[in-house]
Amino acid sequence: MEPVNSTGDYYYSYNDTDGVLIKMCEVDDYKNITAACYATVFCLSILGNGFLMCALTCYEDLKRATNLFMFCLALFDLLFTLTLPFWCVEFLHHWVFGDVACKIMTGAYFVGIYGSLILLTAMTLDRFVVVVVRSFWLTRRRRLKCSKAACVCAWIISLTACLRDSIASKAEKDHIDTYACKSTNTNDDNVGYYSQLILLFLVPFAIIVFCYTKIILTLMSTSTRQKYRTVILVLCIVIAFFICWGPYHIIIVLMSIYEFDPCEHYQLHVAFVVCRILAFSHCCINPALYILRGKYRKLLSSFLFCSPELRQSGLYRGPTDPSDSRIHPYMHDVAPENCELRQTNITELNTM
Repeated sequence: MEPVNSTGDYYYSYNDTDGVLIKMCEVDDYKNITAACYATVFCLSILGNGFLMCALTCYEDLKRATNLFMFCLALFDLLFTLTLPFWCVEFLHHWVFGDVACKIMTGAYFVGIYGSLILLTAMTLDRFVVVVVRSFWLTRRRRLKCSKAACVCAWIISLTACLRDSIASKAEKDHIDTYACKSTNTNDDNVGYYSQLILLFLVPFAIIVFCYTKIILTLMSTSTRQKYRTVILVLCIVIAFFICWGPYHIIIVLMSIYEFDPCEHYQLHVAFVVCRILAFSHCCINPALYILRGKYRKLLSSFLFCSPELRQSGLYRGPTDPSDSRIHPYMHDVAPENCELRQTNITELNTM
């Protein structure tokens, strides 16, 4: 007997003697559950990232590095989110959008992943320089220029990295009247996948681990740990990314090593379905982490309960990056207590 094809949830083999297809096993792909999860993630991500971008644009200062990073990160998450309805249709019916849409959605999918990870690495390096290096050269203006350059590089690198997978994707006939958006890469192209995995996942992971080890050691040795709440926020965002996407990549590597067959490796198949849903849910995690901050909970409440006077009161304007307050836009270094005094004076002037 020699395996030849699969139809729906049933896997068949061809009998050379009788010339008939024999059903070997039935594998549940959990398509309805996956589609429902994707639809839920889509709604949450659109609402969460939309609110985050609105809050950063209207009630924050995008001339601060951390806010700019968060805004671009929300853009990448929204780009990834916009692909989810297309995958939902494919799971519930089949791919009806053609080759061009298949290439575009595959490209957007990878741009969202790669761009987010590159930005998280840049945010970590930014925290490392601010907290550990504390360079006199890094004024607020220069830090903003570096953050803008990092955002532009994230778009360029992610768009370049997605080309291989986007070009290789096309709508292929899955059965008699059904199509699926698939990659036409062969097994020999696994070298490209592993190269991208190392360069765009493992290397950033190593950089982030090193930087945050140094950051945490530095904070533990100082008496001003409360000033670095932004470090905790960025760390939580980074951890959330690797918790969501790490198991998914591990499962994909295991599937390639074991020459994956859903019938023989059913537990691995179920693990893949679960890890895929977890990975795709990442796009709605960052807004949830950001909204946990006190003033954003108040801002969200004012949106939900229609209180424009609360949103227009100016309560939400001001830096959300405590570590950034010590970096003067024109001076090399300013003592933290002077910055706090200057911020107090500005607050008093605004209330007059």
